[in-house]
Amino acid sequence: MDIKLPEIQVDPDKIRSVPQAKKVIGDLLNIIEELVKQVRQLSNDLQRVKQENARFRKQSKPPDIPTPSSQSQNYSSRKQRQQEQPVWNKAAKKQHLTIDREEPLPEVAACSCGSVAFRIIRTWNKIVQGLTIKRDTVRYLGHDKQCLSCGKILSSTIPGTILGKGFSAELRSWVSVFKFDCRMSELLILRFLTGLRIQISAGQINQILLENSRKLAGSYTHLRVWGLKLSTYLHSDATEFLRRIQKGHKIIKEHLHFAGHELLSVFTITSAYNSLSIATKVLTKKAMQKIIYISDDASANGRRLLIRLKQLCWIHEIRHYLKLTPYTKANKQELMAVIDALWTWYFAAKDYGRDPTAGMKRGLAEYFDVLMNQETGYTDLDNRLSLTGKKRERLLLFLEHPGIPIENNLAERDVRLSVLFMKLTGGTRSIAGNRSFERHMSVIQTARKQGLHVFNTVHGLLNNELSPFILTKKTLPIPTA
Repeated sequence: MDIKLPEIQVDPDKIRSVPQAKKVIGDLLNIIEELVKQVRQLSNDLQRVKQENARFRKQSKPPDIPTPSSQSQNYSSRKQRQQEQPVWNKAAKKQHLTIDREEPLPEVAACSCGSVAFRIIRTWNKIVQGLTIKRDTVRYLGHDKQCLSCGKILSSTIPGTILGKGFSAELRSWVSVFKFDCRMSELLILRFLTGLRIQISAGQINQILLENSRKLAGSYTHLRVWGLKLSTYLHSDATEFLRRIQKGHKIIKEHLHFAGHELLSVFTITSAYNSLSIATKVLTKKAMQKIIYISDDASANGRRLLIRLKQLCWIHEIRHYLKLTPYTKANKQELMAVIDALWTWYFAAKDYGRDPTAGMKRGLAEYFDVLMNQETGYTDLDNRLSLTGKKRERLLLFLEHPGIPIENNLAERDVRLSVLFMKLTGGTRSIAGNRSFERHMSVIQTARKQGLHVFNTVHGLLNNELSPFILTKKTLPIPTA
């Protein structure tokens, strides 16, 4: 890449007024910004060449220590930083503890003076939290009996939960909880169980997980059908899950999709990330017809995704402005002013969602138009404002549906948990493993959001003691128009 010096056609003798002078200065500042971008690109290319040369010469890689000049400027508003700082309040100790058993303390029978007569002046108690983890290997004793009258042989009845099994239903449920809720790898699960002197192998743990996955298929289908059907809006996000090598050394990328809200989580793994995969494998036809779809502005969520109501995430939109790196002081000031105005508008929009009024609705729409139609003189910033203005319909959908969120943070948090799971456990190794991940994570995350006990819910669904409808007991209220 060569630096191309722009042609500067400025005749100082033709500058007759202050506006003309400002325009010339603005053009020169934009030329400087363009040259600085080219210099940065060349600097990055040179750094990559040096690293490749060092690798070729088998030299050690120097530490990557960012310099103060290379660190990006923080243009976040003061109000945003205050909002991001959590307010800490000291919680009461030992509140709402469940007492499992009570144990009386030994009392003094005689005083040191020899008296045995006492009166109680105060009754007190001390709560100590504890945990008991122990092996529970059971030997079931049965008999085969023969009727002396007809000769028929009758056997003792084996409980259905252990019929044909070598491990109890509780242990099999705990394996799923350890894996997908506690994010323990199969090796750690094996180490934990063998430490309790349970004779089990890594292959048996894998088989238990796959069998539990098949049992949760109905619950997962319920979430995809009824969970989406009962939803008034959905957050959506996706990330690259892992890369799998097929036969012929062909590498395919698998993508993890999330669809849900504060009461629902549905995960789906697909081999492609586009509008077709979202429409056919992540969402259902009925959901696409009625829901409000909250997402970022990735191409997969664009025009080809045939959903009528789409709300773009405002946090993602503001991030585009935070990525701008002006060089001159004047352009930095212009950018900071715009970002502060965007954050002010964002918090006003959040207030509107909590208490919508016609006046606030009109004011937000008018202020949005003023922000997007302004000309700052900084070319990159003006182009960014123009692009945001073209998304007006999708960015301002919440004005007609004030109950919906205007950011997609919830989806990013849920996806982040799944990425952590992949890093800690090594991900999946087969298509069956993908299905197991989808079903377990969807059920566990939804149960947690519904306020259910995770183990009891998973155990009940695996043993047909609970109906999948417990996962959709709480539903979203309809947004007020």
